Amino acid sequence: MRLVLLAASLLVISALLLSWLALQHFEADLPAEMARTVTAVSYSSAEVLEKAYQHGVPLDEMVGVEEYLNTVRKDNPHIAYMALSNQQGRVLYQSAYNKLEKKPDLISHHEVQTQKTGDYFNTSVPIVFEHHAIATLHLGQRAALVEQQIQEVAYDVMTVLLVASLIALELMRFVLTFVIASPVEVTRNFLDKIRKGDFSYYLPFDRLGGVGQLSAQFNQIVAVLNLRYQTLSEKASQAGLLGSLKQQLAEFKFHAKDERLTLFSTAVDHIRWPFFLLIFADSLSLSFFPVFVGQFYSPAMGISKNIVIGLPISIFMFTWALSMPWAGMWSDRVGHRKAFIVGAAITTLGLFLTACSQTLYDLLLWRSITALGYGLVFITTQGYVASNTAAAHRTRGMAVFLSCFFAGSLSGSAIGGILADRLGYQFTILLSALLSAISALFVLRFLRSNPDVISQVKKKLNFNDFKRLLQNKKFTAITFLAAVPAKIALTGFLYYSVPLYLKLLGNNQSTTGRIMMAYGLAIIVLSPFVAKMADRIGKLRWFVSVGGFAAAAAMFVIYFFDSTSGLLASITLLGIAHAIGVSPQLALINDFCKEVVQEVGGGTTTGIFRLIERLGNVLGPLIAGLLISQFGFNIAFLGIGIVSLVCTSCFTVIFFWFDRKQSQAALAV
Repeated sequence: MRLVLLAASLLVISALLLSWLALQHFEADLPAEMARTVTAVSYSSAEVLEKAYQHGVPLDEMVGVEEYLNTVRKDNPHIAYMALSNQQGRVLYQSAYNKLEKKPDLISHHEVQTQKTGDYFNTSVPIVFEHHAIATLHLGQRAALVEQQIQEVAYDVMTVLLVASLIALELMRFVLTFVIASPVEVTRNFLDKIRKGDFSYYLPFDRLGGVGQLSAQFNQIVAVLNLRYQTLSEKASQAGLLGSLKQQLAEFKFHAKDERLTLFSTAVDHIRWPFFLLIFADSLSLSFFPVFVGQFYSPAMGISKNIVIGLPISIFMFTWALSMPWAGMWSDRVGHRKAFIVGAAITTLGLFLTACSQTLYDLLLWRSITALGYGLVFITTQGYVASNTAAAHRTRGMAVFLSCFFAGSLSGSAIGGILADRLGYQFTILLSALLSAISALFVLRFLRSNPDVISQVKKKLNFNDFKRLLQNKKFTAITFLAAVPAKIALTGFLYYSVPLYLKLLGNNQSTTGRIMMAYGLAIIVLSPFVAKMADRIGKLRWFVSVGGFAAAAAMFVIYFFDSTSGLLASITLLGIAHAIGVSPQLALINDFCKEVVQEVGGGTTTGIFRLIERLGNVLGPLIAGLLISQFGFNIAFLGIGIVSLVCTSCFTVIFFWFDRKQSQAALAV
């Protein structure tokens, strides 16, 4: 892990240096770039003036020039003023120049130049008629607007640096695990088998030039020993002494002729990088997807636009929820490698078709296909982590899984906003499809399982399991009063309302992506500390209650502070709330519902809990869309906050009553 952090740190330092140099270069080239943006406008204006000049009209006697300049400036809103001066510097015609409180100095030049004068960047373009410079056209752009653009670029650079750090950490972790840690582990297991007399396995061939280069020598020795054993077996069989030979070599194990069993390492980090990549790919559209859906709306649909925008998100979450039970069973049956590849392929197809959508109905269908693949990859990765993590470290393994999920989601939403501003929605989603396909190729190339590992197939879900769990009051309270409201806030507020509201406030997609990052950052930073604290202190129900009340407070913040900064505070507080209250929910079920969990089974309980929990994912966009269409954004935020507050209050009171009842029963005994 130290090697990973060191390598990632070197990459980040290099990226910081390159970013600083890029910003310096950007600011140095800014005047020339600004000149290029207005030079085309000046040349087209000069052509109109030249036609009048060629008909014998002197420049200072032309009529309608200022009206024409007003029209040009109206068609180019980034131009604050235009002024036409003669060679002596006297202004002949102007548009908005005389209305300026502080008029910038207009200096004529023999070539195009851009200079900052006062609060404006002034671009001076010589007007040349018949090979003679007779005037200068001055075009002004507000310096504040330019400085805002520089600030936006700086923010984008910092966002890219943060995402690059996360990607570098994940990728270097994968590379170092595959090149060093995994070959060392598999070699150790190989030598353990050799010490026990088992010569039936070979080491995998190393193509990346790591520690595994020793595999060839070990494999050659094992191959020679097996060949000698097979030769002796053939001779002993011919002499009728095969039984005696096997008795003498009973402590040793060799493979059959023409058989080759390869011993692979099954580290969790092998699937971490492709899972991160696929989550990153699908999350590229998080910051703009509601806006993208809005393009397909038509009043002829007869439904509120806000409800229509929420439909693809709800359909995605609904399909994802329904796919999880069968996806988990199918993954256990065919193996994690095949299941991940198939899931990533389906996700790739869904994302590609989403980018090609022509109608809302197309979009709903393609998002459903994407959700099927997404759900299969999600449950497969979760199963792989559980299968390849020791029982004593299962909680730590799930923490790795969740941190990887949120890191991919955070990175994708941030970068997706920047890409959407520059490439457009369709091209960004097509890039998502490409990255999803690459994740499948990674699994195809790098993920392996040992031949002697037998996958345990989980039992099928049935109605009686649902019935037993839902009849348990504590399970029902945790699921419907804590888990479902948390998902309503996540999808209804963060995934659905935030992109639309930020666009309403005048923010671009890059800003939307950066602001949405706050949720994932809070989860990644706080979750490990909260998990350790919860394990040490206990009292998990209080963590769930505090998280629920904090989520309600997050909704009230944006209601009372209606601004971009207020929304940033709400998103950050929601991330803190979910870091505190969401992680302990499943552990709370295992603690308070031990009897029914033992009866139904831990895996089945987790599956049913996650399935019902997804109900909140489905309801969130629909509730938010309905409230926004009827009452507006502020009341919608307040409504989601009230739902969280009421549910958390009921949860707290109910579990206080459970504790009191349990204490009375203990005293009675």
